[in-house]
Amino acid sequence: MIRHLFVPGLFGPVSAYEPLQWPPVPRLETVLARADRAVEAPGYASGLLQLFGIVAEQGADLPTAALALLGDTGERPPGYVFHADPLQLLPDRDQLLAFPLDDDPLDDAEIGALVAAFNAHFGVDGVRLQGSASGRLYLHCDAVPALRTYPLSEILGRNLDHCLPEGEDRRHWRGLLNETQMLCYGLDLNREREARGRPVLGGLWFSGGGTLPATVQPLASRVDGDCALARGLVSLGGGPGDAELFVERALETAVMRGDTAAWLRALTDLEGRLPKLLDGASLHLHAGEGSVFHWHARSARRWWRRRRSLAGYVEQDQVAGRGLRSDIGL
Repeated sequence: MIRHLFVPGLFGPVSAYEPLQWPPVPRLETVLARADRAVEAPGYASGLLQLFGIVAEQGADLPTAALALLGDTGERPPGYVFHADPLQLLPDRDQLLAFPLDDDPLDDAEIGALVAAFNAHFGVDGVRLQGSASGRLYLHCDAVPALRTYPLSEILGRNLDHCLPEGEDRRHWRGLLNETQMLCYGLDLNREREARGRPVLGGLWFSGGGTLPATVQPLASRVDGDCALARGLVSLGGGPGDAELFVERALETAVMRGDTAAWLRALTDLEGRLPKLLDGASLHLHAGEGSVFHWHARSARRWWRRRRSLAGYVEQDQVAGRGLRSDIGL
């Protein structure tokens, strides 16, 4: 039995605490030292989809939205779908910086109002917004756009002007993003949020566009962890598979929020889970930045591979400039 454990954010980047203040993680450091290290596609979504036999077409997005919608709602989207993630836009000198609304997300009533307003405004443009019970939003397109987008994780804390969609249809979609911002600012829900001192909805970010793949390689029959993308892949696989799939998102969330204390707590939790994950199985630990560590029964006997601190891996990753590549909306 092979257990695949995805831990995006394992190597940070993190700050604010010296490594000497980090909790001891001897089991994790032993796995990293004695496992066979291999390379996979960098980024949580890319690595996960590669495991199921899916790679992005040249000049196109990975179809994460269609897969996430399947895993989120159980519905098979009939055509092309984007993620439509709510953004908070904050001024910084002469630019607007993008941040998520995770700390105060839209509630069901607000999502309903947003979907109704968006679809009434853009209904004749061949796009339709859909909300889900989980609070995620998706954009359906009547036509397949010639477009390449940036995932949500790559725009947070940055000027949107540097991350606008590329491709033959970029002018239309950049205009749609701007018009969506203006629509959002005029919504009653924003006036109510502002009156209560809550962050306002500044716009939506479209990414991960594509159609549902025809098939994927069966891997596992279930997912342990909260990931709509992984659930969609397992559902589309349609078979029991011969592996188990585990997803740990707490480290990634802490990195995206710049919360080093939460990252350290998540690290302690992961250390505590490792004995059960290692029990009677081979473990493939996917770090989310392009590395996968293959641990098997004979790995434990490699006593000559001396353990080094997790801080060394974090520092090495940051020096290499790889950083966190993920997509928190999945």
